Amino acid sequence: MTLTGISPIRHTTYRDLAPSVHWAQLHQRTPQFKWARRIYDFQFLYVIQGELQATLSGKSMLVPAGRLLLIPANVYHTIEVLTAPHVHLLGIHFDFFSDLRVKQGDLVVDESHPLMDCFCAMPYIDGSPLFPSGYSISLPPAVVSLMEATIHEMTEQKQGFEMVSKGLMLQMLTLLIRHQAETNRTLHPKYQESLLHLAHELKTSYRKKWTNVEMAAFINVHEDYMSKLFKDMLGMSPNKYLQSVRHQQAKRLLRETDDKIERISLEVGYDDFHYFSRIFKKWEGMSAQQYRKFSQFI
Repeated sequence: MTLTGISPIRHTTYRDLAPSVHWAQLHQRTPQFKWARRIYDFQFLYVIQGELQATLSGKSMLVPAGRLLLIPANVYHTIEVLTAPHVHLLGIHFDFFSDLRVKQGDLVVDESHPLMDCFCAMPYIDGSPLFPSGYSISLPPAVVSLMEATIHEMTEQKQGFEMVSKGLMLQMLTLLIRHQAETNRTLHPKYQESLLHLAHELKTSYRKKWTNVEMAAFINVHEDYMSKLFKDMLGMSPNKYLQSVRHQQAKRLLRETDDKIERISLEVGYDDFHYFSRIFKKWEGMSAQQYRKFSQFI
């Protein structure tokens, strides 16, 4: 039997979105683990470290670290772990309209008895889906922080956690919608490959002391025009993009090592510890020390 499936459609407006969270967790998966399933709700799957191969309705895509994958309701999909010994993932199951009609422990479809009237709906606004099937993007750090906060709320389950989680999801969806609009801008194909090369260099050589002159040399244009092209394509300036890469690396080191914060500052490319501390708090909304304590609970 070949399974494909599409999500039910609900034509709506932004103000009618009322998401609810069904499951949220920080977890690890080994290469021996494999998803092959449909789900009744939607799932955001963010790769913190490692690499996945995702296939949705027969379309295959690579999902490396730093990218978010949307798995839609009723769409048959397989997920394979490509990285040994494991990948680190943030996962959230949710719906857009608080319209889940199965128990939260029954989110995965039993293919011997699928409940065809229970799949959650994808919002269509102005005739288009809010997010395309298999939506995969490089995630802004603010959205990663919101995912982590949602997981914390769902794990702790303190009084009012459902309301807090709903608010966090609304913020998350808003930032993703805006990010999607920014990254969909038209870019002259002449510069696209060079800009992708530059973004790759910033991501892999984030410790380097980059200057605008060096970045502009990748595209062979003036510094000011380079910044404009980069922002048109990636939704942020090259310097802000570099900050976001360094921020994610700093968070990884805070979670996974016991290194002193001053050492982590140097590891991610900041010679000035006080400047690093200000930048970290600006991006994350808390100090590096507070984040290290917070990450122990998610």
